Amino acid sequence: MKKLSTLALALVVGMSLLFAAGAPEATAKGEQITLNVWHIGVDATRRATMEKAIARYQAANPNVKVVDQAIENDPYKTKLKTAMGGGNPPDLFITWGGGWMEEFIKAGKVLDISEQVKSVAKNYLEPGISISMSGDKIYGLPITCGPSSVYYNRQLYDKYGLKVPTTLAEFEHNCDVLKANGIIPIALGNASKWPGAITFIYLSMRYGGAQVFIDAFNRENGKTFEDESFIKAGEKIQEWVRKGYYPEGMNGINYDTGGSRMLFYSSRAAHIIQTNGLLGNCINEAPDFYKNNLGLFKFPVIEGAKGSADEIVGGGNVIHVYAGTKYPDEAFKLLVTLSDLEYGQDMIDGSRMISGVKGIVINDPLIQQQYDVLMSAKVMQNFYDQYMPPALAEVHKDTTQALFGLTMTPAQAAKLVEAKAVEVLGPAKK
Repeated sequence: MKKLSTLALALVVGMSLLFAAGAPEATAKGEQITLNVWHIGVDATRRATMEKAIARYQAANPNVKVVDQAIENDPYKTKLKTAMGGGNPPDLFITWGGGWMEEFIKAGKVLDISEQVKSVAKNYLEPGISISMSGDKIYGLPITCGPSSVYYNRQLYDKYGLKVPTTLAEFEHNCDVLKANGIIPIALGNASKWPGAITFIYLSMRYGGAQVFIDAFNRENGKTFEDESFIKAGEKIQEWVRKGYYPEGMNGINYDTGGSRMLFYSSRAAHIIQTNGLLGNCINEAPDFYKNNLGLFKFPVIEGAKGSADEIVGGGNVIHVYAGTKYPDEAFKLLVTLSDLEYGQDMIDGSRMISGVKGIVINDPLIQQQYDVLMSAKVMQNFYDQYMPPALAEVHKDTTQALFGLTMTPAQAAKLVEAKAVEVLGPAKK
């Protein structure tokens, strides 16, 4: 079976300002055309960044009208699947790379832009372009790219004399001190399942090392999703739940509507384990907290275990061109504009998100810290639910949510994931 690559932070391709291919005859005569774009940049700053880039494109291409739709994460997934199945997807759309992208590539829905990308040379970050690839072909360009971190409240750390932890034992000590003083150690809104899965992924990587997941996914070296690293991750999560590290009713709290973030911003909770998107959320929703309280650190290592601090969980959004678009040249030009240097600078300045293009000027120390983590990582593992085919990803998310809810044992969860993996990916090989 062909391997998918998220371990590699490899292959540099780049970009110039525009793809110079000729336009179709109809548009050369000035015919007005429309390109539809779907994305998940629903917050004000990401939406403004997207709209500014679209305005630049339309100014340079007055015969093209661009209609964009910003849709929340989970509804977006449902809408895109339906549109793809019905044969009426937008001209440009985003995925998270990995299994989502692969499913659409296999169905012939994504334009291979490998040749066009060669003509836009030089400026994409290696991790960003790697999530746009399948095999040695490129199917999109990155519009966000960054690591997940443990975000913490610096004022609470100062108040209780806590130090930034590097080991899980040190992190647990901090959580115990905070809990004893009436502070929720870790904010979590897990109604949509993926927020808690970030912690599960990090724990499984810290116990077993990143290669275990890759081997289990590729059904190689005898590794399966019942490996002890996955079971130990579930055991640690349930230990933390029983110790009261999480808010009551966390599986009913919606991260997308801000429930867990409000616990964090109000200092009722001391940590939140989240994607790099938390920076943009925080500066928009709680700018004083961002300035005075917010800090971040790498997910701690487990002493004596195989995982490394330089194995990070991360990912981002890739923007693609629909293979059936009537206007592939115009769509590719728009693709470039929606991922170019000006777009990337606006993303950093407005949303505090790394976009995947080189040349960004970073003035914010928190973003610089995130950027340094990204660029020094030996491994950037994409989120399991984005890397896996959707059917397997759903079982992963369901069982992880059940672990947090204490309604399933870690062994039972691992068994269910492995059973679905056998069904979807085939049996493991020695």
